[in-house]
Amino acid sequence: MSPKQTVSCCGAVGALLISVASCWAAQGDRFDRSALRLTFSEEFDAPLSWCSENCRGERWRTKYFHSGTSPMSRGVGLNESESEIFIDPDYLGLGINPFSISGGILDIAVRPASAKTQAAVNGAWPASGGGPKGVVRFTAGMLSSETSFRQLYGYFEVRAKVPALMGGWPAFWLLGPRGTYDEIDVFEILTGQPAVQYGGYQWGQAGVSAKQSERYSAKGVDLSKDFHVYGVLWTPKVVVYYRDDYEIARLANNGLHVPMYLIISIGTDGDWNRKQGFVSPPDATGDLLVDYIRAYRIDESAGSGSNVNPAE
Repeated sequence: MSPKQTVSCCGAVGALLISVASCWAAQGDRFDRSALRLTFSEEFDAPLSWCSENCRGERWRTKYFHSGTSPMSRGVGLNESESEIFIDPDYLGLGINPFSISGGILDIAVRPASAKTQAAVNGAWPASGGGPKGVVRFTAGMLSSETSFRQLYGYFEVRAKVPALMGGWPAFWLLGPRGTYDEIDVFEILTGQPAVQYGGYQWGQAGVSAKQSERYSAKGVDLSKDFHVYGVLWTPKVVVYYRDDYEIARLANNGLHVPMYLIISIGTDGDWNRKQGFVSPPDATGDLLVDYIRAYRIDESAGSGSNVNPAE
């Protein structure tokens, strides 16, 4: 997206959007990185360091923290209309690995789930025991830095290429502590509509305050055609979204003030996709390609020459 292209900021998109803030698109200077100091870097130039249930210093976890060993901790059952399960080679002895690295690029693969996989998942958490009512249609993957890295404020980015997959739902996001609703969606793309980038954030605390959210959408080029850098600048006062180092949206920070960790993931279908008619066909395949994931703190001593102000 060139600095002269405009951004569309729109209202509620599907059931996921609770409230929508106005958003603003700059058409000016390229993002100045001079005040950024690297705190986390995953370049995918070595074998993937991952864990699942029992983590002992590995960099990435392949499931969510909640719901124990049930498939719900791997996406199934969070939303009955989603079709994927986040998997790894150890899961249920199936030996399926959605992650591969070649030439410094991570590939997170979406593939049709075999009958064996479907039976294993349903056996681990049958519908009669509260499990998902639908059938797992695809295997996919997620990586979370929950057990290795968290940060309060800063700049966070990923360089990635999303697939041309009907019904796909790739995302890069930050998630807060257990018991909170805190989340920053750096990007979400419904790949049936790859020229629209969504994002935003939500906040609140379970049992204390209601979940609230602010959202943006940005129209541009077909994002499945090439790699792009998706970033977010998070300060005490603002949450600013960038693509390829140009600002595409700016939201006031109304409640995000605790450290969060990183997640890169790709799912399939879900209510949001389905309401727009985007459903993955049974034989669908897709690959989310990731070049790097990085995080930075903001150096307050960088001086007035930087356009990044940590006090904003």
